Amino acid sequence: MDPKETLMENVYYNIYREHMMGQPILGDIDNIRNINRDQVIDFKHRNYFGENMVIVGTGAIDHQQLVDLAEQHFATVPRTNSLPLHGLEQAVYNPGLLMVRDDQMVNSSVGVFYDAPSWKHPDFYSFLLL
Repeated sequence: MDPKETLMENVYYNIYREHMMGQPILGDIDNIRNINRDQVIDFKHRNYFGENMVIVGTGAIDHQQLVDLAEQHFATVPRTNSLPLHGLEQAVYNPGLLMVRDDQMVNSSVGVFYDAPSWKHPDFYSFLLL
């Protein structure tokens, strides 16, 4: 129902086909149906630790109050992870072109994804024109 989400899922599948980055955002339906409590707890312990987290405050926030709240609510979160991480293979970017046609859609969505030059590259400003 969301053309942008559908486009992004298709593009990520196309460019990161063999990596977890290319899998559906909400997950594979068979995996979702078979997940159990122990797997969720294991995932939390392997991925939710201090060095993987960022706490951000915006607006008229008192810095010390934010620090106090963070310490109050996250003091029990371990700083580092001593467990081995799963699925950390390097994602390999494969430039490509993907077109999906749906004659039932009122609008068309197009995404072009490729390696772009950095802002220091001589072609950067030409890229901006593109």
